[in-house]
Amino acid sequence: MFDKYIICENSLRQRSGNGAGNGFSVELRLPYYRALGLSMVEKIALTIDGAPVPQERMTLVVADGAFAVSDLGEVQDARWGFGEVARLDVDGVALAATPAGGHDVQVEQHLRISYLPFMLVGKDRKQLGLSAAVA
Repeated sequence: MFDKYIICENSLRQRSGNGAGNGFSVELRLPYYRALGLSMVEKIALTIDGAPVPQERMTLVVADGAFAVSDLGEVQDARWGFGEVARLDVDGVALAATPAGGHDVQVEQHLRISYLPFMLVGKDRKQLGLSAAVA
């Protein structure tokens, strides 16, 4: 529904305190018009500059806490609010120098909606330059 708003502009950051060039983060929103429990986020797929990032390397940080993306199906007591900007932290994946035009960032979110007989898939793709580092 709101696919073009999934990836937040100017949100790609090298993570400090994680080893030189050894992690980054990007901010995301849900492509849906309601809040969802994290157990309803079936999958978050991230590709940067054509290279897919393993789910085991990603952590989603929402107002209710930080959760491994590979374990979201088991999270029963946290939600991602409508319009809430979540941070997707990536560990152990080096971010190359910013190419001309910025990094090609692609995100795909698979969401289970209780009243839909199919998986809702939101996709966004943006060119992002690096912003200030985050801890």
